Amino acid sequence: MDRERHAAAAAATGADSSSRTTTPDPVNAIPDLESGEGGGVIEELGSTCEVMEAVYRCSADTVATSFARLGSELLPMLIKITNHEVRRRRDRQAASSATASEGDQQQQLDPLIDARDLILKKSTKILGHFARIGSLTQPLAYHPGLLSCLRRVISCPIGLVPRECRLNALWIVANLACNAENMVMMACHPDLLETLVGPAHRPIEDEEADIGDIDLFMEALRSRDIAIRAIFNLSWAPENKLLLSEHANLVEALLRTLMYRVSSWGGFGRGVSGILLQSRKHAACALRNLAAAPRRNKQILCRQVANGTLLDKISDSARNDPDSEVREKALAALNNLACSTTAEEFVKRAETLEILADSALLETDDQEGGTASHALRVLEKSIPEDDENYALLKPHLDKVAAAKQDITTEEGQAQEDASEGGAQEEAKEGEE
Repeated sequence: MDRERHAAAAAATGADSSSRTTTPDPVNAIPDLESGEGGGVIEELGSTCEVMEAVYRCSADTVATSFARLGSELLPMLIKITNHEVRRRRDRQAASSATASEGDQQQQLDPLIDARDLILKKSTKILGHFARIGSLTQPLAYHPGLLSCLRRVISCPIGLVPRECRLNALWIVANLACNAENMVMMACHPDLLETLVGPAHRPIEDEEADIGDIDLFMEALRSRDIAIRAIFNLSWAPENKLLLSEHANLVEALLRTLMYRVSSWGGFGRGVSGILLQSRKHAACALRNLAAAPRRNKQILCRQVANGTLLDKISDSARNDPDSEVREKALAALNNLACSTTAEEFVKRAETLEILADSALLETDDQEGGTASHALRVLEKSIPEDDENYALLKPHLDKVAAAKQDITTEEGQAQEDASEGGAQEEAKEGEE
C-alpha cells in the first residue's frame, strides 16, 4: 500500500525528481518480469499501474501538468512494460506446438495471468489518458517507440491480449491521428496502416452466424469502428490522399463498413446500431476525402477497387442509407470522383446518374455550386455531344434543366402576382 500511495502522490503532484540524491535510468530500473524475483513483483506492478490509472481520471489540465513533470520518465516505462509483456506472450505462443484452444488453456493456467492482464490494461489506459489531451498528441506521436508499441498490441492475435488493451491501443492511435502535425508521419510509419486495415477489413458481417458470444462480437465491432475513425482522421491530410487511395484493402474496408447497416446482434441493449451508424459516417467521410485524390487515382478507384463496384456501393449508400448525414457524405464522394477520367464509368451506371439528377432537384439556389449539380456539370463538360455516351447522360441533364425551368417560371409568376396584388392595394388606398 505504501508503494501505491507513493505512485498516486507522484502522479497527482508530479513530485520533483531533482530532490532525489540519485536519478536511476527509469527504463533500466524496471525489474525483469521473467526473473526469479517471484510473482510479487508482477502483482505489485499491476497494482501500481491500477492506482496510477485511477489517479489520471482527472481534469485535462491536471493530466497535462503531471505529464510535463513526469512524462519523460513515465512514458518510457509504460512502453517497456507493454512491449515486454506482449513479447513474452508472443514467444510463449510461438514456442507452443499445441492447438490454439490448448494454447488458450495454457495461458489461463498461468497463476499470474490476472496480474499480467491488469498491467497491459492499465498501462495502455494511462497512455489513453495522455492521448485525450490535445496538446500532448504531437509529443506522444513523436516519442520514440510509442507507435511501434501500439502497433504490436493491435496486431496481436485475437485472445493473446485482453480486449480492453487492444481497444485502448486503437483509440490512442485514432486520437493521435486527429493532430494535423501527426497525420503524414503516422501514415508513413512502418506497417501502421496495415495494422489499422486488419481490424477495419475484417468481414464481421459474414461472421455473425459463427460468433456465438456477444462480447466477442462487440470487440470486433468496436475495433473496426475505432480503426475506421483512425483512417478517417489520417485521410484529412492532402499528402495522405494519394497513399491511402492506392491501398486497395483500405478502400475495400471503408466500402464494407459503409454497406454494413443492420446486424443480427442488434436489439440486445449493447448499442450495436449506434456503433454501426458511427462507423458508416466515418467511412463515408473517409471515402469523400480519398475521392479528392488526383484524377489518375480516381480512375483507379472507380475501375479496379472492389472489382469495379466502388461507384455502385457509394451510389447505393447515397440512395438507401437510413441516415441523412451518411447519404450526404456519400453524395459528396460521388461529386469528388466525377472528372474527365471517370466520366465514362459514371454514364455506364443509370442508377448513379439518376441519384445525381434527383439530388440536384432537391438542392436550393444557395447550393447551386454544390454536390449533385456540380457533378452533373462536370460530366456534361467531360463528354462531347457527339460521343455515344452523351446519349446516356442527356436525359438526366434534360430532366434537371426542365425542373429548374419550371421552378424559375413558378417563382417568376409568384413575384408577378405579388406585384399586381400590391398595385391593386395601392390603388384602393388612393381612391379612399
